[in-house]
Amino acid sequence: MRKVWNVILMMGVFALQAQEVISVLETNPLLQTKQKQMPKMRTASALTLPFLDDFSYSSYFPNNLLWEDSAVFINRSYPINPVTIGVATFDGLDANGMAYDISASTQAARADSLTSRVIDLSVVDSAYLLFYYQAEGLGDNPQPEDSLVLEFSIGVDTIGFPIWKHIWSVAGQTTQEFQRVEVNIKGTNYLHTGFRFRFRNYATLSGNYDHWHIDYVKVDTYFAGQIPDLNDVAFVYDNPPLLKRYREMPWTHFVNYESVEMVDSIDALIRNNEAGLSVDYRYYVYENNLLIDTFPGLGWRNYDSIQDYSIIGNYSHDPIVLIDDSKFISSQTDTAIFKMQHIIKTTPNDNKNNDTLTHFQKFNSHFAYDDGVAEFAYGINVQGAKMAYQFHLNKADSLRIIQIYFAPMQNNVSNIPFHLLVWDDNNGVPGNILHRDTVYPIYENRVKFHNYYLSSPIGLDGTFYVGIEQTTNDMLNVGLDRNSPANNYMFYNVGGGWNYSQFPGAWMIRPVLRTTPIISSTNSVITQNEIKIFPNPFSDFTTILLNENIENHIQLFDISGRLLKEIIVQTSYYKLSKNNLNSGVYLLQIQNNNGVICKKLVIQ
Repeated sequence: MRKVWNVILMMGVFALQAQEVISVLETNPLLQTKQKQMPKMRTASALTLPFLDDFSYSSYFPNNLLWEDSAVFINRSYPINPVTIGVATFDGLDANGMAYDISASTQAARADSLTSRVIDLSVVDSAYLLFYYQAEGLGDNPQPEDSLVLEFSIGVDTIGFPIWKHIWSVAGQTTQEFQRVEVNIKGTNYLHTGFRFRFRNYATLSGNYDHWHIDYVKVDTYFAGQIPDLNDVAFVYDNPPLLKRYREMPWTHFVNYESVEMVDSIDALIRNNEAGLSVDYRYYVYENNLLIDTFPGLGWRNYDSIQDYSIIGNYSHDPIVLIDDSKFISSQTDTAIFKMQHIIKTTPNDNKNNDTLTHFQKFNSHFAYDDGVAEFAYGINVQGAKMAYQFHLNKADSLRIIQIYFAPMQNNVSNIPFHLLVWDDNNGVPGNILHRDTVYPIYENRVKFHNYYLSSPIGLDGTFYVGIEQTTNDMLNVGLDRNSPANNYMFYNVGGGWNYSQFPGAWMIRPVLRTTPIISSTNSVITQNEIKIFPNPFSDFTTILLNENIENHIQLFDISGRLLKEIIVQTSYYKLSKNNLNSGVYLLQIQNNNGVICKKLVIQ
């Protein structure tokens, strides 16, 4: 592993090198999920001025109407205080989110490219290229030997490939505010019908390293030796949270507790980029495409005093937007989804691409502090170390599943067991252990969480904790979301008591509560909707009596949550044979239109 960040804890009168460790990811799972959706490269006529891309769109790939290649990562996760929402991120990964060369050394080499389509500059006397860049952000800092480079094309060689000239570059550095770069385009080498430019980075090719972020790339005419102002008011960040504590939570724990769980107001961060404009703001809330709330109730809220900031790094305004929790109600019983749109309105000549945010607030059966996207991997390099995540129930319920996202790394730890734990509360820290299963890290495809089915559901009330106890000093690399600080609820223990985690972010661990009836009786026969299972325990086979008029979905899991067998049955019974199964405890789940049965099976 090339880079890790450590926190050393001093305990008592002696020093124990007990370390929390975050590691740079070696892939980009988001890009891996979108490989089949990568836009096809288009052939098109030459572009005309102005050329503008602020990367505020939702695609992970560059706009193929403006750019020829797709290796950079379009995102809202990695930048700090961007010019407008969304950036293009350069790293050591290809367009599929995989390392260019997993075995490469740390020596910097050519990695990503972002190449403009042909631009016709034959009709102008001069032009300019404007862009903003940031090193590191919430990602990995490029080293001094790494760099970001700008090149212009100066024609083609004998076989038709473009010839590139170095125009500008910057060496690797640690986090800083976005920097503005202005480049004059003049002379016959560039002012013709076939002008192109490109950005390239030099980075370590073995993983998601050495991040550069580019924002607001603009090519336009050059007037009187002065580049015009951006004249753009824009959102800065995505999705202002609606919940005080969580990103997502079970609908059954939100209903009747809206005032406790929802924020009273939100900060929809807006930046005024050199625009002498008044700004109107409004939000809309929809459920099932039906409008259920607006703010303000009538008209728009006007912010005519937003200060003009030409220095990047300062927010223009934090509009306090009131949230009426009484509007977020639904006839749904188990889940609900609300769509919230934030809109700013200015004059027609303002860039409209960055003026709307759309956020889906989901309520399902799980609690989540994270936003579902990992920027780093988290681990502790101490045998016996524990990490515990605090959650709070508004009413008594049953815990049946713990979801964990393990980041795939070159050091595969899927053969290393760990203890999956549930604790009660002891004055704000984990107390007694309520449940323990020994399981293994499971790497799911793409960015999916793995479901660890508890060997038996647990009844809980009030505050509880879920987490991990290590059996070795190997780092298990749980996903860490850097955009969702939840450190007040993240505890670790290396033998000297519980401490708050020192790395800002949220572990990607989610408890799933009961959404359908769960049968946990230890009797040999379970009856629900005419379903019976016997014998249990068994040595050779067991018989499952089913309702023959209903399609039954049968799944068999081991205690680590691995799915071993899955069938659909519409007969009166199913005989489950031991076959190659080892002796031990398993979880059988049967689902049909009438509900779900979860049953512990024991093979002797």
